[in-house]
Amino acid sequence: MDISQIISRGINVLLSPRKVFNEVKSEQINMQQIVIYLGIMALPGLIGYIIGYGVVGVPLVFFTYKFSMGYAIGFGVFYYIMSIVGIIVFGYVINFLAPNLKSKQNLMQSMKLVAFSATPALVAGFFNIYPPLALLIFLAALYGLYMLYIGIPIFMETPKDQQIIYLIISIVAYVVIIFVLNWIVSSIMWASVGGYPITSATSWLT
Repeated sequence: MDISQIISRGINVLLSPRKVFNEVKSEQINMQQIVIYLGIMALPGLIGYIIGYGVVGVPLVFFTYKFSMGYAIGFGVFYYIMSIVGIIVFGYVINFLAPNLKSKQNLMQSMKLVAFSATPALVAGFFNIYPPLALLIFLAALYGLYMLYIGIPIFMETPKDQQIIYLIISIVAYVVIIFVLNWIVSSIMWASVGGYPITSATSWLT
């Protein structure tokens, strides 16, 4: 699958998730393809982060601050990698939970589920280009949860009475994963620069 096909699939899964899920379930997809898909879908977030925090800056009450371009690129790449790692870990968790929720344990099916369900939030990462728009990323993530919900019975063959429980436990697990990864990222940022590297602070009052 080339880049144009991956982008086309990303668009299709956003527009018709249930249809794409049913098509993809029977496809032979390996871990490398999953990582490549996630890497391409996460690129808008990387671009948005670098521009938003390194060029545009973050508006506060009386001034706007921004990172040095070097730090914006470095931390953007780090967040880019960690977001992909978080989704992969989530796939393992989804698969681990399956037998306890009367579902079929299958690692690649769980990876398909989390990769495609993560598409809205990954693509919406572009809104980091103007940090106050980050709320739109949250809304996209909610759509991703809906996709996760409709994908659970398709990929994991979960019976109807277990689907909501599976979704709730999965959400809790993902929140824990994100918390741990954000803690790791924040710790490294503070340890490396002693705080956020502000290169400029432009007052809104001038």
